[in-house]
This record gives sequence, C-alpha cells and structure tokens, in this order.
Amino acid sequence: MTKNRPTLTVEQVRRLWLLRQGLVDVEKPRKLDRRAFVRHLEDTGGLQLDTVNVLDRAHYLTLWSRFGQYDRSRIDRWVYRDQVAYEYWGHEASILPISHLPCGLRRMRRFPPESWRNAAYWKRFDTSPASKRRVIARLKKEGALESTDFEKTPQDLRKQAALGWGAPPHKEDKRSLQLLWHAGKVAVADRRHFRKVYDLAERVYPAAEPASLAEYYDSWLQVGLSGNGVAPESHLTNYVTGPNLKAPERAKVIARGLKRNRIVQVRVAGFDEPYYALPEHLDGIDAIPEPCGLTLVCPFDSLLWQRKRAEQLLDFRYRVEIYVPEHKREFGYYVLPILCDGRLIGRLDPKFHRDRNVLEVKSLHWEPSIKRTRRLERDLTHRVEQLADFLGAENLEMP
Repeated sequence: MTKNRPTLTVEQVRRLWLLRQGLVDVEKPRKLDRRAFVRHLEDTGGLQLDTVNVLDRAHYLTLWSRFGQYDRSRIDRWVYRDQVAYEYWGHEASILPISHLPCGLRRMRRFPPESWRNAAYWKRFDTSPASKRRVIARLKKEGALESTDFEKTPQDLRKQAALGWGAPPHKEDKRSLQLLWHAGKVAVADRRHFRKVYDLAERVYPAAEPASLAEYYDSWLQVGLSGNGVAPESHLTNYVTGPNLKAPERAKVIARGLKRNRIVQVRVAGFDEPYYALPEHLDGIDAIPEPCGLTLVCPFDSLLWQRKRAEQLLDFRYRVEIYVPEHKREFGYYVLPILCDGRLIGRLDPKFHRDRNVLEVKSLHWEPSIKRTRRLERDLTHRVEQLADFLGAENLEMP
C-alpha cells in the first residue's frame, strides 16, 4: 500500500488548491450568478463575515477577488430570501451553503461544548435563563428584530420613561441573542446596513434533520479537503472550527476516511508528513492550467484561513495586523495580499475614505524575490482601479 501512494509535486498541489479556491484564473473574472455563488460556498466551505469596514465587508471583497464587479444586493437576496445559504459558524461566523445545515444543526444541539461548561470564561459570558426567555418571548410576540433592539429591554425603556432620564442599557439580552444563535434557537433572518436581524430559528431555517455526530466530525475533513485539494492534517486544522476537533478526534476522522475510501493518502515531494485528498480531486490534476491573472485577496479570504499552508506552499507569511498597535505594524492595518499568476507577490494597504469618496493606497510592499516590471505595475494599477469602481470611489490616491 505504501509503495502505491502517488507522489505529487508542490506545483500540482498549489494548482489544485487555487482551483478549489476559484483563483486559478483571475485574468477574466467569471460571471457571479446564483449557481456560481453556491458552487463557491460548496467548494471553499463558506464566506467569512467580519465587521471591519475599511474597504468593504469581507464576504463581498472575497467574491470580488474572483468575480470582479457585481451587485451586492443579489448576494443578500440569495442568502436571506432564496435561502441557498445561511449564517452560522464555519471557520468563524460565516455564510455557509444550505447543504451544510444538517452539520450546523448538530453543532447547535451540542452547544455549548462539554469542555466549556465548567470553564471560568463560560460562567462569565453565559446569561441567565430569564434573559434567554425574554429574548424568545419578544421574538415570538414582535417578530424579527435587529440586534440593536435588544440593547435595552422593555423594562429598561419603561424605567427610562418613568424616570425621565437615560437608564443604563440591559446588555445581557443582546448577549443572549448570540448564545441562542449558537444554540440554534434563533437565526439571522436578514441584514440591514450589516446589522443582524434575528428571528426564531423555525421561521428561518428550512426543515432538515441534524447530521449524526460521526457525519458532523467527518465534515471537518470533507470541507477542509474540498477547499484545499491536497493537504496534511496540519493544514486542515482550524480551516473550519465548526467542528473544532482535538488531535485524537482528528486522527479518528482521518482513519475512518481512509478505511471507507472517502479519502486517499499521497506523498508530496519535499514534505515528510502524509497528505490527503478526495479521490475525485486527483482525477485530471495534470490538466489544471497554469495560474494566471492578478487580483487582491481579502485578509479574511478562505485562501488564508490556514496561514501555515500559505507559508509552506506559497512562501508567504501573513498576519492580520488590525489588533497590533500602529507603531508595531509591519505592513499596515488592513493589508491585501497581491496574488499574481498563482503566487502571493506583495502587500497593499488601502483605505476607503467615504467622507471624501477616495480610495487611498497607503503603502505597497513587494516580496524580496519579485522583480517589478511595467506589465506588473500596469496590471496592479488596473486592478486597484477596478477595486475603486467596485467601492464607488471617485478618486484614487496611489503611492
């Protein structure tokens, strides 16, 4: 068995990875229709959501990197009206394909995890049964509500009216919303200016049966290999954190996948640790075209969910420096890696000044091995101009 394991080159692994991520050919952006949207979610495992809005929301930017210009309202319609996807926990808070709902339901039933229940941080963060009952009762009576509607409870508002001055907001109910969302009692039914609108889960999620515990655990491996193509265990760890498996559980999932022929083990030249793949992904691996085109990658893109992989396969060390003090940042606040012909070749630190309608590129850093050419600078300038158009910026400031 060991002798018959195929040996792949690093270049084959890279190309398959970029193909699964929708980034093997970004020279001519594809059309983003509903079918392409669902396929992206299925292939990569989801779109990470994030509140940082230096340029645009993370899920919109991630799609722009692959599809170019598109109408954001269509994404919202597909998720919140057509229900081809739903919001829940994937890598972090994410938009997930609706086909993953059974696994999501299994996580909901197991929330909070056993390991949390006696932890000090959970006892500080958990809310009272009375708060949770209040939240459910309000949704039943009032229908879908924004998260901001829970900053003050009806009791707070009555007290404020009676006293004639601002009573402190009741933060507990807003926190209960999040916990009830994790537990599958409430769901995100819509977004208004990116603010979450919650409703009772039975009014939002389509009917579905929870996956078995084994199926839920197996999804860690299946989703990870779908998004990465060929990967060792270390590259799959934390690619998705729902489920978030410990090492013994991961070993059992991999062993079960091998035994049932759902995955295969391969060698990758230059690496000692075993790599794994879904058998169907190895068919035609030699026919994957050479990566081409230049695009900018969102810091929360699924390509970078496992940064050790980017370091080992693309020789690119990346860290999000949002929470790093300004004087300690190496490259900038919201740095977009530059992907060109299948390699990460540099970093661009942009900011959209909405008050002036200007997209400013604050800094630009090339990787040491990159030779700057007129073609490269022309392609980068063109892509930044396309980003400005996507954001609606009227002017562009470049270094």
